[in-house]
Amino acid sequence: MRYEVRDALTFAASAGTGGHAATVAGALLGAAHGPDALPVDWLSRLELVWVADILARDLVRQVTERPSGTEYTEGTDPRWWDRYPGW
Repeated sequence: MRYEVRDALTFAASAGTGGHAATVAGALLGAAHGPDALPVDWLSRLELVWVADILARDLVRQVTERPSGTEYTEGTDPRWWDRYPGW
């Protein structure tokens, strides 16, 4: 499957819109197949890719596990509010 994703991204990058089509294709392929399906050697060259990866994984974790807690339960991650101050 990795070669298919790489081929799809290469095809999207060959479009006349610069990198816009490849950006959208990468986002959709990453959402459909997970971040591990994207070529690591290509991702490592992107600016702030680690920030985007951490934010996306934390968003999924917040939706599925609620590490920050709810109004009825305590949070399970003691450092969550240090990383995401707010309420």
